[in-house]
Amino acid sequence: MTTDSQHGELDTRRVAVRVAEERGLELLGLAGEGVDFAVHRARCATHGEVALRIPRHRVYSAPYGEVDAGDLVRQEHEIARLLTARGLPAAPALELITLGDGLVVSLAGYVEHDGLPVAPKEVGAFLAALHRLEPPTVKLAYQEPGDFPSFLTRRLTTRHAHLRDLAADLPGLPGPGEIRAVLEAEPDDPRLLHLDVRRQNLLGSGGRLSAVVDWSNALVGPVLMELARVAEYARLADNGIDADGILAGYADSADLPDLHSRAALLHRLDTTVMLALVFHSVAPDPARAADLVARSRHLLELLRG
Repeated sequence: MTTDSQHGELDTRRVAVRVAEERGLELLGLAGEGVDFAVHRARCATHGEVALRIPRHRVYSAPYGEVDAGDLVRQEHEIARLLTARGLPAAPALELITLGDGLVVSLAGYVEHDGLPVAPKEVGAFLAALHRLEPPTVKLAYQEPGDFPSFLTRRLTTRHAHLRDLAADLPGLPGPGEIRAVLEAEPDDPRLLHLDVRRQNLLGSGGRLSAVVDWSNALVGPVLMELARVAEYARLADNGIDADGILAGYADSADLPDLHSRAALLHRLDTTVMLALVFHSVAPDPARAADLVARSRHLLELLRG
């Protein structure tokens, strides 16, 4: 994402120092960072080693959505609490901290990890277990109210239009009524979806999964959306995703949907359009953006064919 023009980028190190002084923490250095958040490692007298998750901006705005950073921090915290209560691997949620200026950061247990890939079957087994949970009541930042087919139809139509402004030769979408009808024909069994399964968000040691982090993209929707996104993410070399292995692990304990159906094509397209916008504007990379536009064009041709 990128910041709203009215809000500059935050110095997360200064924020971490401020929190440490207020809470008596000993900072141990930067543990990781992404486009939206930085994670600072610290030591706490009460909880031992902890992780401070600090947003880079107060408000995130991009062609594919806008959200208050505090909502994303709360979302991560509440989902982590839900997962650990159900015995699923997540960073233990300890505390939400609201600073005097209204900025919200989270304090979580630090998860030791070796940085090596997690066994794909472990990831698949986790997703199958996640999808067995009843949908949570957690407020999700990017989930619009109403039925899911209508929400995804609006989102895909809006994002496709933004991408077409950047790539004028991109084919048109099927009509909203046709998209909604395809999505409505799928089984209506909404589940919590992570929707950002990539190596950076899978913490483990010795190939075993210790925690799944970064729930910013989470939605409640059909499991087909999650698995179609895993399949598309695997096409990006730096995501470190073995889709075949993940799907095999998933199939050990849950039924796999048809990943080549028209609904699956729509979910794949939702993924490629989003990523194309990211690499056009948020994290500029012309070569990758061109590849994702080409992939979006192919999916659109399959849909229209």
